Amino acid sequence: MQAGRSEPATGDRDRPVLIKDLRLLKIILVQPDRGGDQDLRSHLVRIGCQVQEIWPPPISYAEDIDIVFVLLDRLIESRLSFHWQAENPSAVLIAVIDYENPLSIDRLLNMRVNAVIGLPIRPFGILTNLLAAVNNHRRERRLRQSLSRLQAKLESSRIIERAKLAIMLTDNHSEKEAYGVLRQLAMKRRTTVDMVSGEILSRLNWREEEDTLMHEDYGQDP
Repeated sequence: MQAGRSEPATGDRDRPVLIKDLRLLKIILVQPDRGGDQDLRSHLVRIGCQVQEIWPPPISYAEDIDIVFVLLDRLIESRLSFHWQAENPSAVLIAVIDYENPLSIDRLLNMRVNAVIGLPIRPFGILTNLLAAVNNHRRERRLRQSLSRLQAKLESSRIIERAKLAIMLTDNHSEKEAYGVLRQLAMKRRTTVDMVSGEILSRLNWREEEDTLMHEDYGQDP
């Protein structure tokens, strides 16, 4: 990737993109070096984007890349692999195609492109497609991050609840007292309540496994 570009702040990659922000977008154009395929690059540069061409398709892309354009028909003709994390893409993926056919449509669906632009390149529609795709992608990324945080919080709550129950059953504490024990341990060890809870559950699981093994090997009651 091009050197000398400063990394954008984390928040910059999550906020909505406006027309005035186009010059900040970093674009990779995946296409072979052919004179007839330069119209797209020329138009993107004309509207203010930072464009870099690359061929063959790379295995991965730099984290600061905002958009990847790929000439799908050239990709199919070359029989090259296109590496893309469709489940959690790091950038917007826009396909450029000559014409629709079952093979190209199937490839588009598998790649999960964010937008499609037809050839020959016409100025009308490119800017709209670009801005809409980038903003939709950023909105989806924010939703995925929120979901991930909620899942982590839910799992943490489950671990704490199980640890509280273990303390209540073992030491005959109330729920409030059991949580107090967890908080005291966390403060003493300078860590979090969920980390302490996880350690307690790990020890309990280890003891249960040890008792089970002793019962199986020596016929002792667990």
